[in-house]
Amino acid sequence: MARPFAQLPPDQRSRVGNAPPPLTIDVSQKYIATIKTAKGDIVVELDARAAPQTVNNFVYLAQNGFYDGLTFHRVEPGFVIQGGDPLGNGTGGPGYDIPPEIKLPHVDGAIAMARQGGPPESTPSSGSQFYITVGAQPNLDNNYTVFGVTARGQDVVRSIQVGDVIQRIDITTADGSAVAAAPPQATAAPAPTPAPRPVTCEPFPLNVNAGDHLKGNPRATTTIIEYGDFQCPACATFSPQMKALMETVSDTVRLVFRHFPLPQHDKAVLTAHAAEAAALQGKFWEMHDLLYEKQGEWINKPVAEITATLRTYAEQLKLDIARFERDFASEAVAARVQRDAQTGDAAGVRGTPSLFLDGNEISPQAFQQPDTAAQLRDYASRRAQAAAGLSTRTFDFARPEQVTTKDAKYVMTVKTTRGEIIAELDPALAPVNVNATVFLAQQGYFDGAPVVLNDQQIGAILIGSPTVAGNPGFECGVELTQGAMSQPGVVALFGGADTSAAQFIFTYSPTIELDGRFSVIGQITSGLDVVKSLMAAQGDAKADVINSVTVERKR
Repeated sequence: MARPFAQLPPDQRSRVGNAPPPLTIDVSQKYIATIKTAKGDIVVELDARAAPQTVNNFVYLAQNGFYDGLTFHRVEPGFVIQGGDPLGNGTGGPGYDIPPEIKLPHVDGAIAMARQGGPPESTPSSGSQFYITVGAQPNLDNNYTVFGVTARGQDVVRSIQVGDVIQRIDITTADGSAVAAAPPQATAAPAPTPAPRPVTCEPFPLNVNAGDHLKGNPRATTTIIEYGDFQCPACATFSPQMKALMETVSDTVRLVFRHFPLPQHDKAVLTAHAAEAAALQGKFWEMHDLLYEKQGEWINKPVAEITATLRTYAEQLKLDIARFERDFASEAVAARVQRDAQTGDAAGVRGTPSLFLDGNEISPQAFQQPDTAAQLRDYASRRAQAAAGLSTRTFDFARPEQVTTKDAKYVMTVKTTRGEIIAELDPALAPVNVNATVFLAQQGYFDGAPVVLNDQQIGAILIGSPTVAGNPGFECGVELTQGAMSQPGVVALFGGADTSAAQFIFTYSPTIELDGRFSVIGQITSGLDVVKSLMAAQGDAKADVINSVTVERKR
């Protein structure tokens, strides 16, 4: 059977259409999808009655070879595996999205479509990216389109790792009969290339702020940030589990709770306001616990009755009722809840409860294992030891000031425990990131930053952040220069797929494998021997560090 999309390189599959395919499947028929991998087959029963457009699109793409050779780009043990992105980074699709069809629950082995943020009822699903749950995930219910369930191969699902390949996906009917492939759309046209978004620096959303609601050791180096919704049933189930965990680890861990009212919950905002009004009288956590404990009592009440119910809870907590009612209706409380939600949006939160451990998203299920407390204590101890040599200074720059000009070049002198490294920074390569680097150098931010890694196989070192927080208070978008890593002596900024961190990469060999991944900001002109000699901590030997960084405009 011809599979025309499989003949295209993966990146070209992001332009196979500009609209979902017409409905060609028989919605009364049961379809079986067999996802073939090197680790075995995952056999999924598709539910065309519950999600006809989604199943139709999945069948269309699979039968035309769209998924052949793509990878699983996201794997979160105990949560989900995700694949179907032709770009392999979580941002790609076939050139179109599909309407949401949100009906089925996230049982163990459910297959569902990913989507971007926004109201579930109106925000489209990805045109091709799907995920399979590892264990039941009720916290995802009512937010994503589930269109089937794994019938066989859940052991294969659990064995999948990032980068594992989808060899192909075959579609049959329940009795094993072949399903004819709908031909590619004759009118399909390449989707227009979106205008590039300007690169900026934005406040880092997962830093602990002075106004955050905090439980545990305020000086702990290990931080859990939880985004919750008081009307969310999964949050109510999770809350006592987290409370019990914190009673065990509160001396070494701190917990931050932030509001993330989901749009489908009509009383989520009001209950968040009640918690904030209680907070102004020193009773945030008491109201937090009470709202979850009594969720079954108020969750189905009409919105018109909820205010009276919240007043009774305030009375139970012995709050000043007149003040509680004023604060409950105040603009300041509304702004406080909205501020939490905005940090959640910036961090990519899509549902509740959503949890981040030291800035890294982690599944709620990870906190529900029998040995969670012991593992968290061990992790916190190792993190505290690693952070012991870092600065306790705090930096609260919302954004860097503009201190460079694009038509100038800058000489950066990095004094280390093994000698000086001199580099020329060029704003033409990465104007936003060069400016941020010069600004931070002027603030003394890099002073004391340790060597995290000297990878002699790659030929590069990573000089880590000097602070426990791991960032200066902001992060900047990536500015890529293709081919810039082909020569030794490159200065780049470490980071993720979309953002640069305030950590240096200094190379002393050509590093083609790093090309196109990080913001290159300049070239080393002197001190490559020093770069090569810098070492991370080993045994009792401490890491080499940056003593100071100074930058001057090149004359």
